[in-house]
Amino acid sequence: MTPSAVKPNLSAYAVVGDDPHLTEVAVDKLLKGLSETSVNEFGPTDEVENILQAISTPSMFDDRRTIVVREVEKLPADAQRKLIACLEHPEPDATLILVASKMPAQMITAARKSGHVIEVEKGKRRDLFPWVKQQAATKGLQMSGDAMNALVDVAGEQRLALSQAIEELSLAMPPGSRVTPKDIAGQFTGRAEVKLFGFIDAVAQKQGAVALEALHYLVAQGEAPSMLFWNLARHFRQLLQASESSPKQVAKALGKPEWLAEKLCRQARGFGQEALVQAYQVLAEADLKMKSSEEPEGLTLERAVVALTRKR
Repeated sequence: MTPSAVKPNLSAYAVVGDDPHLTEVAVDKLLKGLSETSVNEFGPTDEVENILQAISTPSMFDDRRTIVVREVEKLPADAQRKLIACLEHPEPDATLILVASKMPAQMITAARKSGHVIEVEKGKRRDLFPWVKQQAATKGLQMSGDAMNALVDVAGEQRLALSQAIEELSLAMPPGSRVTPKDIAGQFTGRAEVKLFGFIDAVAQKQGAVALEALHYLVAQGEAPSMLFWNLARHFRQLLQASESSPKQVAKALGKPEWLAEKLCRQARGFGQEALVQAYQVLAEADLKMKSSEEPEGLTLERAVVALTRKR
C-alpha cells in the first residue's frame, strides 16, 4: 500500500523514514481532508499524559479523532512503552499516527497489527537524481548530471531544501533554460546560506521535523542561535508585511526581487493573518527569554520552532 492510497481510518499508522520532508509528505496525505478540530499534534516536548488524554478523549465535533506524535524516538522510554500499549489496545474511534526517523521494533510490530506502517527513505545520492530531474522539468528547467550534483552539494540531500532551490532557479531563469553548474554557483553563495534559508522556509511552511533538523545542523556547524533567531524573526516580520500586499508591493516595499516577494506572499497566505500575529507573539516571548538569559539560547529557539510549526 502506497502512502497516497492510505486514509486515516485505521487505528494506527507508523511513519518511519530518514528524510523529514518525505515523512511530512506522508503525514500530510494521511491528514488531507480532515478538519482541524479532529486533529491533535504533539512532539517530544509534550507530556505523555497529555498525549494519552487526547487519545482517550472523544471528539466533541467529529466522529473520529486523529492524534499525531512526531519525533517518537526522542520520547522517554516510559512514554514509548505507553504508546505501544495504545497500539496494542487501540481506541475504536481514534487514529494514532506515530512519526519517527527511527522507531523501536516493538512499536513497529504493534503498529502493523493495529494499522499500517509507512516507510520512507531518502536513499543514496544517485537515487535523488531522477526525482530532481522530474522536479526541475515541472518547473520548465533542464538539468544535466553535473548540474544536479552541484545542486545537491549546495542544498544538501533533503528534498524540501532541493525543491526550494529548484523553485528559486525556476523564478530566476527563463522557462526552458538548461541549468549548468555555473548557474547554480551564481545563484547560491554557499551551503550554509542555503541551509539557513531552508531552515527559515521550513518554519514558515510548518515543516516541524525539517526545521528542527536544519536548526540542529546549523548549530552543530557553529551558527549562533541568536543569529538564527534574528533571521527567523526578520522573516516573520516580512511575512506580516506580505500578508495584506501583492508581490509587486512587497518587492517595492522590502527591496526584494520579485521571485522572493512571491514566495513571501505565498507563505503568508499559507500561514494566515491571525496565525502570523500569534507567531510573532511567540517570537517576542522568545526574544525576552533570550535577553534575560532565562534558559540557554538554543533551547529557547528550539521551543519557539516547535511552537511555530505546530499544526493545531
